[in-house]
Amino acid sequence: MTNSTDEQRQIFKANGATRPFLAALLFVIMLALAAAMIVAVTQSVVAEFKLARPLFQNSEPKDSVSQDWRRFLPKSTTLEGNGGNDQLGNDHGRKSSAFASSCQKEASPPRSANNNPSRLYAFVTADLEDVANSVQRTCDTINVFVPEWLIISDEGIDWLQSGDQTFGTPYVVRTNPFGDHPIQPLMHVQASALEGKGTDHWSKAARLAERHGWSGLCFDMRRLETQNLQKALVHLNGVKDDFIIKGLETCAVIAPDQIEALAYGSELPDRVILPAVQNSYRLSIYEESPAPLDWFRSVLERARSAIPSEKLVIGLASGGVHWTTGSQVPEFISYADAMSQADQYGAFAGYAPDKGHGLISYMDADGERNMIWYLDAVSHYSQLLSLAEAGIDGVAIWGLGQEDPSIWPLLAKPDILSDEAFDTLSEIDLGSFVSYRGTGPFLRFDQTEVLGHRHVTRDSETLMVIDAVAQPLPTPVIGERYGSLPDKSILLTFDDGPAQDHTQEVLDILKDAEVPATFFMVGNQMFEQKNVVNALADSEFDFGLHTFSHPQLDRTSPARVQVELALQSRIFSWLTGRTPVVFRAPYMRGPGPLEGDLARRLKTIVDQRYHLLGADIVPPDWRSLNPQQLVDYTLEALDGTGQVLLMHDGGGERSNTIDALRLLLPELKARGYQFLTLNQAMAGFGTPYETRQITKLDPFEALAFTGVGNSATWVAFVVPFAVLLGVIRALILFVMAIRSRRADRADLRHRTGDFSAPVTVVIPAYNEEKSILKTIYSVLDSDYPNLSVLVVDDGSTDATHALVTKTYKNNPSVQILRQPNGGKWKAANLAFSHVTTDYVVAIDADTIVAPDAIRRLMQPLRNPNVGAVAGKIMVGNSKNLLTKLEKLEYTVAQNIDRRAYETINAIMVVPGAFGAWRTEAVRRCGYYSSQTLAEDTDLTISLLEKGYEVRAADRAYAYTEAPASVGTLMKQRMRWSIGILQSAWKHRRTIRKGHAVGLVGLTDLVVFGVIMPLLGPIIDLLLVLMLVRFVSSFDGTTFNAFTVRDYAVLAIFLALPLLEMVMADFAVRSEPSTPRSMVFLLLLNRLIYRQLLIINVYRSLWRILTGRLTGWHKLRRFGSVEAPTRPTVAARAHIG
Repeated sequence: MTNSTDEQRQIFKANGATRPFLAALLFVIMLALAAAMIVAVTQSVVAEFKLARPLFQNSEPKDSVSQDWRRFLPKSTTLEGNGGNDQLGNDHGRKSSAFASSCQKEASPPRSANNNPSRLYAFVTADLEDVANSVQRTCDTINVFVPEWLIISDEGIDWLQSGDQTFGTPYVVRTNPFGDHPIQPLMHVQASALEGKGTDHWSKAARLAERHGWSGLCFDMRRLETQNLQKALVHLNGVKDDFIIKGLETCAVIAPDQIEALAYGSELPDRVILPAVQNSYRLSIYEESPAPLDWFRSVLERARSAIPSEKLVIGLASGGVHWTTGSQVPEFISYADAMSQADQYGAFAGYAPDKGHGLISYMDADGERNMIWYLDAVSHYSQLLSLAEAGIDGVAIWGLGQEDPSIWPLLAKPDILSDEAFDTLSEIDLGSFVSYRGTGPFLRFDQTEVLGHRHVTRDSETLMVIDAVAQPLPTPVIGERYGSLPDKSILLTFDDGPAQDHTQEVLDILKDAEVPATFFMVGNQMFEQKNVVNALADSEFDFGLHTFSHPQLDRTSPARVQVELALQSRIFSWLTGRTPVVFRAPYMRGPGPLEGDLARRLKTIVDQRYHLLGADIVPPDWRSLNPQQLVDYTLEALDGTGQVLLMHDGGGERSNTIDALRLLLPELKARGYQFLTLNQAMAGFGTPYETRQITKLDPFEALAFTGVGNSATWVAFVVPFAVLLGVIRALILFVMAIRSRRADRADLRHRTGDFSAPVTVVIPAYNEEKSILKTIYSVLDSDYPNLSVLVVDDGSTDATHALVTKTYKNNPSVQILRQPNGGKWKAANLAFSHVTTDYVVAIDADTIVAPDAIRRLMQPLRNPNVGAVAGKIMVGNSKNLLTKLEKLEYTVAQNIDRRAYETINAIMVVPGAFGAWRTEAVRRCGYYSSQTLAEDTDLTISLLEKGYEVRAADRAYAYTEAPASVGTLMKQRMRWSIGILQSAWKHRRTIRKGHAVGLVGLTDLVVFGVIMPLLGPIIDLLLVLMLVRFVSSFDGTTFNAFTVRDYAVLAIFLALPLLEMVMADFAVRSEPSTPRSMVFLLLLNRLIYRQLLIINVYRSLWRILTGRLTGWHKLRRFGSVEAPTRPTVAARAHIG
């Protein structure tokens, strides 16, 4: 056994310079290797980023218009969007930067009903996909939106778009792209709703509108015959009171040929909307325009005679009618598409003043004559003049998304007769629109928008437009489709993988069916699922790019996406030896974006680098549809041409997708469809992969990817497991602490007691002139009846020795010894060699003890098995944020951790700041040791090894001066960290021997005091990323992109800080003098204080590795400790 005078070399300390040199050399080698890997990856990614591939040499655009381009329009169900990763069919939430300037208008005075209309409605068709984009274009001029959502029949009121099985309502209804604007959905009235049981459903309409927060409902009666129209109006009038009571508005939509069926002054709803456009089946010759100006004026006169002006709303048709001599049925197209057609064929876009319409005429490549009549802002200007003359104040833009966007600045002007209103017609900005040409699933954007300028001439007296010429012609962003697939062929694709279970199941199904497929994978998941990627490549399936992190492109810079694609290309090259050049954009609408800004971004991203692949059929496997419903959706979308089918093997729960795939493949084969490889689909214009020569840095790049990939796999599993262990540990400690507190309350001797054996209070001191007298005074002021003070001056260079000698030279209870400076351990051992009492209370020279603290501290020592007792240390200088955070740390550690360890006799530290020792036990353990920097921890564990018990006195308070600056704190904690690790290493045999302090205490110290802090930054970063991913996966109603595993991991990550909050609250409430508000510092503790401690762990491990250990680093004292006044037991008894 080492005696008190022995000085031994510290554990982990290097003897010479060899170990620090080897450690530094190893660090430099690792740093150089990491730098080489980073340079290799960066160089490859940059080269990939800059590489221009001649991809488009054999894919010249066709000089013809697609006769079946409307097949790319999704079915109405695609309005429900995507709750998983890829929202193909949804361009919500984007706003064109090009168009934004036209929405910037000055505040205008209230409109006059005699001029521009003051009540503005906008009809939104059920198949309008870019609803939010169209709403953005309106510049907030619309008062009420009328979306085509509902139908009423004898079966009840139902949605036009199918609803999610979980929610029962369509996606577009749940997400509400109209923001805070009032909504009056359009409800188609069927004749069957006017007879029998169908009449019962009308009473439900008002409740439906109120439940969804709509401002009312519009009932579309245009398809009803005269008799049924009258019945419908009667039914509507019957429920009008329900709408009035709820503060809702009713309106009816009728056709121009139904006007005479209305009796002037009869009971009509609040509004009657009259779309002034001829029905398509009435347009029998191509020379006919949809709303000739003379016809429009006659409709106004007829409407005014039957409908009160305050109820009347005239619908202004938007877009155009495309006639072809080879077809008897016209096609309704948008204004932007009309301008695109004129641009493609070099046609002149003129104006027919007698019709009040624009006109485009040309011969197509098949020799057919094409004529497009369209209504633009000029047409609407003429119509608005007629409305102003007729005194009609209500207008509805009939067909939002089809309009000339110049109408919105026009409507924003208060006076249609003013020059300011007329001037708005001059500029035509189609930058927020996209128009497509050609056929095929591949997309490119060769032409951005052209800002058009319109030269308009009007009659000086009537103000009617007599001529309008656009020069240059306005065009939207032009998208080119190419790569048409053979008829009755399917290019089967999967997005958002690889996923461990789902992707492998998909591969097995495809192999059994001998069906090729192409997988568009996410780069960061490829690291985690390398085995799946390798299996996919070995099976000769195709694959393409889907970015590294699956960002939303409208919220991400093109440069970042290009870097992600370049990085993912290199990962593919590393894993498979092939570099794909086919890209599918995350969240992109299958047939291509409808919003100009996103199209421009995609042009920047893919221009001359990648082939962008869209999709024709996208079964909504992100919704709660069963496998058969997914199969039915797919089969209904087949049209006999070559089509791209997109499904998902990742990004969420895909069991239904897998089951649907098993059903779908045999059915498609039975219908005569053949499945294409990506190479077959690209035959004639390119190849799916690029061959790249190996460079000298490729081995370093492979090493980097291997390291990152393996690390990512380990992090994905080890970190959540480590956090789960932390949660379990915290729960166990919390339960044990609660039990310890209850046991402590039952043991009254812990709180008061009468054990008062003689005790020596030992105070080692080095340069403590500012605090030593206050410390001695607090000891002598104690209510403990039998104590003496022994001060050991450890070679102080200040006035410490002189102050104590002068002040207490005549006090026999105070004795002072002096020695050359040798460290606290040596000073304490000198004191123990002079102690004659059976018990010693050791305190620091800056500690202030409460009057009853020593008495409370001594009570557990009445038990002969107890070798030491830990006092409760409180921060006595909590005046700045740092010391308050330290106070919170002390409070939680002593009221949770230490209480829990006490129940199993595993308290590892009796603090040198305030603790009681059995003198015989200390001598048996060989006194304090010089082998560690944490001599109190070392001695405490030695006592436990000898079979003694170590207890804690919960109400024995002592107040110490905590470091008040970051630098001082880091020095103190480095000494503590190194010292505790030294003690753990020295006493590692306690683990083998089965001591609780070894199996529990030291194991917990290593795992949660060293390993977990090392993972701390990764854990915090993953928590932030999980939260960001969780929020960004919200599709407006659900977080379907999150898998069960994602939810479990997120729950684990959130459980730990929440549990820490509960534990901190328990600890703070255990201290009567600590305000409850201290708990709220826990957030700063995690964000700031804990990071400092983590940094300190890294520094300590580096010091241990190099053998360059720290010293005591004497902390600068300010004598700022303040102890709250605590009445002693005797005083409380006297008061009571």
